[in-house]
Amino acid sequence: MSDGLETLILDESPRERGVRHGEVFAEAIGRNLDRYLSKYDYYGVDPRTARKWAERFIPLIEDANPEYADEIRGVADGSGISLTDVTLLNARYEIMYGIWAEQAKGVAQRGPPLPDGCTSFAVQGDVTADGRPYMGQNWDWIHDVEVFLMDVRPDDKPNHVAVTEAGIVGGKIGVNEHGIGLTLNGLVTTADGEHPFRKPYHVRFREILSARRLSEAIEPVISTDRACSANLLLGSPEGEFIDIESLPESATYLSPEDGLLVHANHLLGGTRTTSRFERLLPDTLCRAPRLRRLLENRSGDLSRERIQEILRDHFNCPASICRHVDEERPALERSATRTSVIIDPTGRRLFATDGPPCKAPYVEYAVSR
Repeated sequence: MSDGLETLILDESPRERGVRHGEVFAEAIGRNLDRYLSKYDYYGVDPRTARKWAERFIPLIEDANPEYADEIRGVADGSGISLTDVTLLNARYEIMYGIWAEQAKGVAQRGPPLPDGCTSFAVQGDVTADGRPYMGQNWDWIHDVEVFLMDVRPDDKPNHVAVTEAGIVGGKIGVNEHGIGLTLNGLVTTADGEHPFRKPYHVRFREILSARRLSEAIEPVISTDRACSANLLLGSPEGEFIDIESLPESATYLSPEDGLLVHANHLLGGTRTTSRFERLLPDTLCRAPRLRRLLENRSGDLSRERIQEILRDHFNCPASICRHVDEERPALERSATRTSVIIDPTGRRLFATDGPPCKAPYVEYAVSR
């Protein structure tokens, strides 16, 4: 376990950023590709089929966001890994759920694939010790997936820092120079994958981190329908937060109550769509109320250091807020907290661990301004 995430400064044009990303992380991208192909195969998706679907996303991404498409091409050129395989990583949610939904029609098989688990939060300045709002999460996923910290400095869009997986250009947990913050949680619903060829979530994540104000950050999430479900928590330096339970063709919006907002991997808002994650991993029903109670107990006196301690909580271990590998589960269904992140949107910075927060220190990463 290192003392921090490897950091890569990415500036200049989208293509040049991609080439740099690909050159530095070529081996890590290859390892991530192998991990995902193994996971796809476990859920009945053979590599040949996955790659055929990825090829269909190449023109879709080019139409949806040409700069993102240029950056993917740069990653492919810099790493020597095919454009199809890099696209497979960047559209991994959509490809997995699209193929699974298609194969599941009339066929009894393994349950739906589990997406990234997570427990996320937002606290407004009214309930913190220093009057600053904070947001963040424990990101639970493949325990050894290759990740790094992107320090993105484009010529014509806001600078931002974000945790991402090697090969994925969109980022996933981050903050930009305008204090717009992003966290995400996996969801599973019965509507997932019915219409798979829609703008991938990772493209939307990059667009969120390119926003100059909160309303601009909301737009990429809800302006077009999605292929599958996810929960996004967006924040601003003033401490205004919105949680979007984003389903394929609908969304529910949640706001802080008593200065707090907490979400795990099950639906909290009213919807006619059936939530399925808790049937697969019931611990989501433990993590969310546990995190809320621990934060409420410190309401009015929440410091960043106290939040860090809360994110190390081991109630219901190994399926706890600070998650550890459950050796009793099949190997390809296991997950652990890969990184814990606390975002200070007012300070335009985040604090992240390289591994579970009970074992790894929080290291500060600031947006270049």
